[in-house]
Amino acid sequence: MRRLLVLASLAVTVSMMAAHVTTENNAGCDIGAYPAATLLLPYFEVDTQSSASSAVNTVFTVINTSAEPQIVRVTIWSDFGFPVLSFPMFLTGYDVQSLSMYEMVARGNVPVTYSGLPPGAASAENNSNPNFLEDNQCDRTGGTMSNEIRERLQRMLITGAGDSGCRVGRQHKYASGYVTVDVVNSCAKTTPIEPSYWTDTILFDNVLTGDYERINPNVTTGNYAGGTPLVHLRAVPEGGPAGVLPQVPFPYTFYDRYLPAEARKMDRRQPLPAVFAARFIEGGSTGFQTNLMIWREGVTGATRDECAYAKNEKLPVRAIVRFDEHENATTASNAVTLPPSSATSSVASAFPALAAGDVGGWFWISLDNGAKGRPSQNWITVQMYAEGRYGVDFDATWLANGCTAAIPPSP
Repeated sequence: MRRLLVLASLAVTVSMMAAHVTTENNAGCDIGAYPAATLLLPYFEVDTQSSASSAVNTVFTVINTSAEPQIVRVTIWSDFGFPVLSFPMFLTGYDVQSLSMYEMVARGNVPVTYSGLPPGAASAENNSNPNFLEDNQCDRTGGTMSNEIRERLQRMLITGAGDSGCRVGRQHKYASGYVTVDVVNSCAKTTPIEPSYWTDTILFDNVLTGDYERINPNVTTGNYAGGTPLVHLRAVPEGGPAGVLPQVPFPYTFYDRYLPAEARKMDRRQPLPAVFAARFIEGGSTGFQTNLMIWREGVTGATRDECAYAKNEKLPVRAIVRFDEHENATTASNAVTLPPSSATSSVASAFPALAAGDVGGWFWISLDNGAKGRPSQNWITVQMYAEGRYGVDFDATWLANGCTAAIPPSP
């Protein structure tokens, strides 16, 4: 009998240890390609004037890794961080949806999804998610925009001109900005700049994964493509209905600046880091070129006031150090500013000059904007291309995660 009690006690102890380890792993601030509650496309660009066969485009995919149905809200933001368009999608169990920025921005076509479609053989019923609202309003989502909405979308993403006469973005050759995808409980029209989005709508199931592809099919100016996983942001603790705020282990969360005072950390999403190591190649026998696609946390909070978003145009960068192939370190000579979403060539004036004779190296970059009293959040994806034949994208290496209290000193 005593032996049975000892074995039972040991089994309980091991079970508790396993649960403890799992909790710690789930509570980590380290960002990786794990199933998540929010996906971030840090930067996109799309040519709205050319034909589909030659236009620069960005496509991305959202996957539901669970048997239960999920509802997601997709928000397209300008490069100043203004929410230009927001719409829901209904995902059946194990569903996958591909979204083309060209289809949405140039043609005005938003993916059509239905909660009434029969699920796959391995999927749960479409009403089986216990966290959905009873009336989730997902009978049919998506469709073709009116010309007025499509033209407004293009105007804001290309010229940066808002409805009020204030600027909500920079002027670009191509439409550009960033995208977020959140798990939610309904297809209601609530958006991330409304308080009820956080208290009544957003959910916490870590079930989403996805990737993007950047395509330049023009044989004269491009003829290459690249892609990598989206940024995966887990909810911790995960699961449960909207409006519940348990103990969140992070010092702040990804959506911090949008959350109402009475619901701080309500999104539970992992925070992003501020300091990165980013590889570059400039020239060489294949003529490589490098862009850094950078996402940054803005300073504007949850507001519909378009004029407020101009404060995000020139967010200061704390420090940039370039190391060449001979370990020589140079720093930027001028103050550098960047908006919340951008693609910047490694030869641009924002970066220190490269020593003569070298063609590669790496950047130490602290993107902290200094506005929060804590490290601000950022992400860097490296884009390399050459000869109209090669293209590759990959995430820069973060040197401190989103829970790091102080910025590491520059080299």
